[in-house]
Amino acid sequence: MKKPVYKNWWFWVILIIVIGAIGSMGDDKETTDQAAPSATIEPVKEVVAEPSTEPTTEPTETPTVKPTVAPTVAPTQAVAADQVPLSKDEVLKYTANLTGKTFIKEVTVGTDSISVNFFSDFKEYKDANPSSGITNEDYVDYFSTGDQINKLLMQETSRLFKQFPGAASVHMTLPYEGRTYSVALTKGEVESFYNVDFNTLTSNEIWRAKISDPHFNKQDRQKFVDKFVKVK
Repeated sequence: MKKPVYKNWWFWVILIIVIGAIGSMGDDKETTDQAAPSATIEPVKEVVAEPSTEPTTEPTETPTVKPTVAPTVAPTQAVAADQVPLSKDEVLKYTANLTGKTFIKEVTVGTDSISVNFFSDFKEYKDANPSSGITNEDYVDYFSTGDQINKLLMQETSRLFKQFPGAASVHMTLPYEGRTYSVALTKGEVESFYNVDFNTLTSNEIWRAKISDPHFNKQDRQKFVDKFVKVK
């Protein structure tokens, strides 16, 4: 009679080997389970930023209006009265009231010069003024009384320099009884004679105090004539 299998030694050897193999498989499974992550990590997807498709808003171009800037005007410098060109109308208006105006033939006005010319004689005057009631006797009496010619040549030329600071020279020609009395004056000569700057004669009071009162006398008129008047 055969012995039961479990009583054979080789049965137990095989059994031990089988049990050991089964235990080894259990350990591998546990190790594998422990190595596996507890959470599933999904692969990172690369996100590529897409270009913005929003329409670009173009700026509204409002015409730039530049403020109107007034041009810079340099301050105007005051021009000295003696640098202003003479006004012909003003000179003619003034000379129309000079002493002896009735016998003035013509007045010539330059940029800075004034020339006053009298008629050469009564006949020339009468030819130019046929309706005048003045007689030859009136004409002679006017120029022959006292030192009338000297008054005209000195005083009226001086008044022209006073009235028109822009006058650099004044000429006056006065023919009478075959002679011609003339004077050609510069402003500097007249100022030197009176020893005064004509630019300071800014009022009638100053004019009288510095010129007419002290100098418009027969003695000073003769000095003036001797110095400046030419007779031909």
